[in-house]
Amino acid sequence: MRVRAEAPGKLFLLGEYAVLEGAPALMLAVDARASAVVEPAATPGWELVAPDVLQKSVAFRFDEAGLPVWPEEDLARRLSLVDQVLKGLAARGLLPGSEELRVTLDTSDFFAVRDGKRRKLGLGSSAALTVALSSALTAAAGREDRVGNRRGWLEELLHIHRALQDGRGSGADLAAAIYGGCLRYRLDEDGPGVEDCGWPEGLYRLFVWTGTPSSTGEYLARLDAWRQRNPGEYDRRLGELRALAEEGIDAVGRGGVEETLGAFAAYARALHELGAATKIPIYSTEHRRISGLVEGAGGVYKPCGAGGGDFGVALFDEVGRLEVARVKLERAGFLCPPLAPDGDGLRLEMIGEER
Repeated sequence: MRVRAEAPGKLFLLGEYAVLEGAPALMLAVDARASAVVEPAATPGWELVAPDVLQKSVAFRFDEAGLPVWPEEDLARRLSLVDQVLKGLAARGLLPGSEELRVTLDTSDFFAVRDGKRRKLGLGSSAALTVALSSALTAAAGREDRVGNRRGWLEELLHIHRALQDGRGSGADLAAAIYGGCLRYRLDEDGPGVEDCGWPEGLYRLFVWTGTPSSTGEYLARLDAWRQRNPGEYDRRLGELRALAEEGIDAVGRGGVEETLGAFAAYARALHELGAATKIPIYSTEHRRISGLVEGAGGVYKPCGAGGGDFGVALFDEVGRLEVARVKLERAGFLCPPLAPDGDGLRLEMIGEER
């Protein structure tokens, strides 16, 4: 049997940082997709094909405890996501029992060529690939029922994916990869909660790539260190972000254009102040330049996610203003990819299954 799973990337629209303190987050799944294909191999053992990471395929095996054994010492580090997924699924008894399998991974949608170099866009490829790879392997093991329970699957993958993020991840990117669409996401004591969220009619989005990468894990570690030194100020600033996220996502749900623009502008200001207080470069040089160009065209701009690089979102109440901003941004050397919402989320296809 051949199994193929695909999952979309995401953009964080509201709730950055505060989502880790129980605030809601507004997530948008976008049409950059990671895929994983699991199929019988022609030779004994397991084979990994991952052209976005490896120049050639890698053969590997499992030890008596069911854990992956790589042929070279540094491969576990270079393939940390794959290694962690395999270990997490092994611990749950969700790996296929076959001794001859080929696993092929594709994350090419998450790269762009800039200045003659292939660069990662920062659209949540690790979460998308975690969902695709875990789902394909689990379905190949005959446990597609686990994958079909979206809430339960999200909880399981949250535990696996957090091992890659030093236990700090909110799981919002995983939710976008599994559910698709525009989502209101919250992580509380009862686990992750996901609801569909509409988008105001007459509010137009433009996504802007800074051209530089960002390190979410590094920024979260720095925020945690600052929290330990300044617990009172941390609580105050994150409490403000939480309240703004609540107000902003409620405004989106009500469909109010001016109300939503105001909420995004307020959250952007609070993020800027958090960065200044913590010395985390949420508003990098690129984000500041983009913000000036967007505001000059009559829009509102904020970074998506941890900031520092990757993407930002510009919002406008008129298409004409958006087009003016697009021209200015592209003339300044910024890329505005035509990203579209992905309403499907996880797709799973099984070919040659015996019923």
